[in-house]
Amino acid sequence: MNTTPALIHNLDLDLARTFVAICETGNFSRAAEKVHRSASAISLQVKKLEGMVERELFKRETRRVSLTEDGEVLLGYARRLLKLNDEAMSHFHAPEFSGIVRLGVPNDTGIIAIPEILKRFADSHPHVDIDVHLGPTYNLRHRVSDGEIDVAVFSYDPELDPQPPIHSEPLVWLGARHGTALDKRPVPMAMAEQGCYWRTMALKALDEADVNYRIAYTSEFCQAQIAAVRADLAIAPLPISVISDDLVHLGPRHGLPKLGEYRMTLAKRDGFGAVEEALAAHVVAGFRKISERGMRLFA
Repeated sequence: MNTTPALIHNLDLDLARTFVAICETGNFSRAAEKVHRSASAISLQVKKLEGMVERELFKRETRRVSLTEDGEVLLGYARRLLKLNDEAMSHFHAPEFSGIVRLGVPNDTGIIAIPEILKRFADSHPHVDIDVHLGPTYNLRHRVSDGEIDVAVFSYDPELDPQPPIHSEPLVWLGARHGTALDKRPVPMAMAEQGCYWRTMALKALDEADVNYRIAYTSEFCQAQIAAVRADLAIAPLPISVISDDLVHLGPRHGLPKLGEYRMTLAKRDGFGAVEEALAAHVVAGFRKISERGMRLFA
């Protein structure tokens, strides 16, 4: 009787990273851009990976690809392998920074994006403390200019910001699934506080479309807007990335105007150092992930 154990192949991390990129972007072309390879090289990598696991991983469709059941299983393994690999490499190669860095983010976007960014930065730079400052764009713009904040993210203004945006995402109307708020007249709206770019875009679009509305709820934090929408007390203009199973995307077919995209930029105080640069890189990467999720949801 042959008791020789079966040969177990090692999963190539480059193949795993390409596989995850395809799953997160939804097609081979965007994945190729993300991992800096050609589309033909991506296809070859997928064939090699499918040969290694001896399973078909993707259902090929006209405009995008979707996972088979085996592909879904592999995705979980691949993500865990890459996370462990990246943590290990960060431990040995990341500079041993220490101290405090001050990060400024808007009240709305900060709640959406910053938790995951802070977690990833803490994993790679455990000896650096981050002092987070929430506030409106006009406040953050002045504070980073005055050197009170090291790194700040706020709404992009082409007339004031020479650097390109780091994030763009569709702003959409969201309502409660099976809700009735949209049927009320005037339509109740949950809005951000005055001075918020989202509020300005939404009110301008509503007025130009001659929609009969009232501002029923106002808050400096978008989580309060989301709570009002989930309770079916109002609808709200929010980034597509916050959509969930209990929220639905509303639009022209519901009598609401299109809102377009909002953009974010990143600014650093004069004389910033290596630790501030490291945090800025994490912020850019974090918003890139949100942008990719928003594109998939809006496609």
